[in-house]
Amino acid sequence: MSKSHYITKSARFIIPIAIIVVMMFWMIGAFRKGQIAPTKLDVKMRPAAGVSTCSVVAVLTPIISEATGSIQPEYRMTVSSRISANILEMRVRAGQHVQKDELLARLDSRDITARSAQAKETLLRAEATRDLATSDFRRDKPLMERAVIPRSEFDQTDMRLRTAEADVQRAREALREADVSLTYAEIRSPATGVVIDKLADVGDLAAPGKPLLTLYEQGRLWLEGNVREQEASMLRIGQTYSVRIAATGEKMDGKLAEIVPSIDPTSRTVIARIMLPQTGGLYPGMFGRLFIPIHQTIRIMIPEDAVIRIGQLTLVDVVSGDHIQRRAIQTGKQTGDQVEILSGLAAEEKVVCPASQGGTP
Repeated sequence: MSKSHYITKSARFIIPIAIIVVMMFWMIGAFRKGQIAPTKLDVKMRPAAGVSTCSVVAVLTPIISEATGSIQPEYRMTVSSRISANILEMRVRAGQHVQKDELLARLDSRDITARSAQAKETLLRAEATRDLATSDFRRDKPLMERAVIPRSEFDQTDMRLRTAEADVQRAREALREADVSLTYAEIRSPATGVVIDKLADVGDLAAPGKPLLTLYEQGRLWLEGNVREQEASMLRIGQTYSVRIAATGEKMDGKLAEIVPSIDPTSRTVIARIMLPQTGGLYPGMFGRLFIPIHQTIRIMIPEDAVIRIGQLTLVDVVSGDHIQRRAIQTGKQTGDQVEILSGLAAEEKVVCPASQGGTP
């Protein structure tokens, strides 16, 4: 092998390796000029004289669990007819307020009226038969006592009187039944409330058990919350709990009225019913949240105005002796004008805060 051929073959391996080495030195900055070498800088301490400070406080805060649910009426009434008849008139609509005993619907009562008239005629005929039997009884009794007529003949007269009196009583009951059925042709509200829905209209056939209307008492609403089974034991009947209605954003307090003693095997929850105060704008089916305090924890809190935010950094100025030192912290939830400190501060420390926060110089 010639010398020139050997040099050419060696260069094919050496040159790529040399290029890679040069690139590595370039990437680590070996060819750059004027760089500042890394070193530690002394933290400049500012004097704490004359600044307003606030204490870092440890607050005992309850841990709240949320249970979702919906508003339901305490009393939901389904109105139906007690007789079979066509609807002649429907006087209400969905959302309408009604009073107790207010007329809601009117049914066709012609056949009931006819039965009532027939019952009256039957009663008149029975009374006439009874009067005749009474007359026969009064006539035959003295004759039987003087032995003018046999005892068996008087017994027949007595039986006819008793039968006539029973027929009169039966006719009166039939007439009373017809009159009561006639009142069923007018369907009235069982209580003061609001119509949820109208389920029938004019011309429909009303029948026993077939719903015509649904009502609820407006001032008797509760929130049915689905509480997790492990938290259900913490609930107490009669205790007050906080509720927030999602649609209105309103927060209110209500007393626990009932706990359904059964667990849903699918969701593993128990239904708890919280009575709501009489508040306008609430309707059945609205979504709400029930807040249940389960235990307490200690939270480190400082005024929110004491926090310094620079880009992605969250800092505070901490008073250390006679000087102020800036320190990085991690914040959590904000409650009013106070913010929770997850790390970076301890209770009893002092931080610089605006004088408006009630700091002490």
